Amino acid sequence: MWWNSLMGLGLEHVGRATIGVTGLRHRSVGRGEAIEHPGSGPAVLVGGFGETRPCLDPMAQWLTRLGYDVVPYTLGAGMGCSQRTAESLVRRVRTLADRTGEPVRLLGHSRGGQLARGVAALAPDAVSHLVTIGTPSSMAGPSLPMAAVLWGFAAAGSLGVPRLYGLGCLAGSCCAEYRAAVTAPWSPDLSFTSIYSRADAAVSWRACRIAGARNVEVPSGHVAQLTAASVQRAVAEAFALPAGAAAVVAA
Repeated sequence: MWWNSLMGLGLEHVGRATIGVTGLRHRSVGRGEAIEHPGSGPAVLVGGFGETRPCLDPMAQWLTRLGYDVVPYTLGAGMGCSQRTAESLVRRVRTLADRTGEPVRLLGHSRGGQLARGVAALAPDAVSHLVTIGTPSSMAGPSLPMAAVLWGFAAAGSLGVPRLYGLGCLAGSCCAEYRAAVTAPWSPDLSFTSIYSRADAAVSWRACRIAGARNVEVPSGHVAQLTAASVQRAVAEAFALPAGAAAVVAA
């Protein structure tokens, strides 16, 4: 228990520091800037690997400003078992859709985007829009340095370090259903936008271009995607599209 508390507190401080630094260089949309794509309804914002609530605050504040009722989701800071995390997120999304009487818009960054895509495949009736940011289409998308980090954490989890996914989550039977959902065809009633950047050093931008989805390029690096105005504007436009809108695939 003490390990969980210590790790959680550490990640919270790291998240605040990281967003503080990137926010100075990649500012969010200005308070005085007009809203071009206002919206309403429930939206779930899913954090990626190692991302806690402070990391999501700039995007959550932007979505709230647009008019959405935002629910940030950072279970285990995106570092737990994918299958269990996805199942928890499915329950959260279904409950939210039932309570509000309308489908949910899902937005996920990095690994959070894969979780969001898996949930959209597992609960298609509860999701109207899916927007991923810096999210590869498969588990093979991270850069070599990032892949080494991910596999290293998986090994630590398999050795018994609490709150971490294990090797079975990446390649074994533990999360096979989840991995299949991430790459499954999505519902024709879903509006799917993948936002990516060629400046992303953590994830291959080519792996973020999803065949059949609406692909949008932005100039921000991986962490800066959480604060950059260009990404926020792209998300606003994507959320404003009609559900099931015809895909516009970038050349």
